[in-house]
Amino acid sequence: MSGNDKEKCVYLFNEQIRIAVFFCYLCYMRAQRYLPNYTVADYRLWEGDWELIDGVPSAMTPAPTKRHQMVASEINFLISLELKNQKDSCGICRVVYETDWEVNNNTVFRPDIAVICNDDEGNVINKPPVIIIEIISPSSGLKDRHTKYGFYEEQLVPYYILLDPIRNSFSVFVLENGRYEERNETSSFKIHGDCAITLDVNDAFANLPN
Repeated sequence: MSGNDKEKCVYLFNEQIRIAVFFCYLCYMRAQRYLPNYTVADYRLWEGDWELIDGVPSAMTPAPTKRHQMVASEINFLISLELKNQKDSCGICRVVYETDWEVNNNTVFRPDIAVICNDDEGNVINKPPVIIIEIISPSSGLKDRHTKYGFYEEQLVPYYILLDPIRNSFSVFVLENGRYEERNETSSFKIHGDCAITLDVNDAFANLPN
């Protein structure tokens, strides 16, 4: 088999995988229509770790791995330090970890990391965060890349960052005219007014074990 033939086989194989994943996602979304519809009031009574998406329960992934926790800790530290250094211009802005965001009466997300401002009332996030960071895993990748991507865009979250701690890779999505644009070179994030923080995700990966 020639080199060109091998490349074609690899390309066709990858295309088949992508098509299969897409159809699995469509089947999943269609199945959601026939599931019971719950509200935030119901959600607050549940035990265990869940999210609520358009009234449909969505189980959280198994407990985070050590690597997941380590990269989350690094990112939390870097953002917290930036907000502390920019306190005069940023005001009451905080970085929170795995905190429920009650989007509306039938949707609750629990982002891995979120930057919020002037939102200290109650125990949950009440308004769209400025930055949301999700640390993907093999079991959460589809939801993070499609379902949450769409919802966060719809809720006008200015920045959405996806981190892959296994591949040490990331994607940065910046809201432009109501739609996300992938801008992986972005390292400066405008929080509000004169408040802007610098975050180089590679710094977080650099401190992880190989």
